[in-house]
Amino acid sequence: MYAFYHSPATLDEALRLKAELGDRARIIAGATDLLLEIERGVRKTPDGDAPGVIDLTRIPGLAEICEENGVIYLGPLVTHNQCVASPLLVEQAFPLARACWEVGAPQIRNRGTIAGNIITASPANDAVVPLTALGAGVTVRSLARGERTVALAAFVTGFRKVDLAPDEIVTGISFPAPAPNTSGTFIKLGLRRAQAISVL
Repeated sequence: MYAFYHSPATLDEALRLKAELGDRARIIAGATDLLLEIERGVRKTPDGDAPGVIDLTRIPGLAEICEENGVIYLGPLVTHNQCVASPLLVEQAFPLARACWEVGAPQIRNRGTIAGNIITASPANDAVVPLTALGAGVTVRSLARGERTVALAAFVTGFRKVDLAPDEIVTGISFPAPAPNTSGTFIKLGLRRAQAISVL
């Protein structure tokens, strides 16, 4: 399966591990896609080996949704179901809450994270569309270079490719709170009514 497993208790510890291990380690939280990809040999190290994993789920404070000074923030461990159940997102970012409702089965919505949905960079990932429309940015951090924020439209660089260096970790997603009296929705085009993969 995976070569090794680390479960840091702080973000600083996770950043140190990522700096040391680079692309020999993958970050996991929900792991709904990543563990399958490792098992199938899709995600490998540059040497062709199975990577190890750094599990962020023990780190406190990474699963928060909040608004501050007109900006809505999602922590890297925020799940699809948290978005669906968030009064803030339902009221101010309904397209995102609606897209999260359309993701897979309840088990996937419970485990899968918005950050993981973005990092997977699959055209079928539902959360990317409303986040792009909302003008979202992805904040990443490394031990060596500190923090930077990249527009989501620039962060996803191609099919299963993102602007994330081997020593970086996604630490949040943010977007401006929509102006009052604005509205939107998310409509999924799939080949069936439930658990469908988006075709656009």
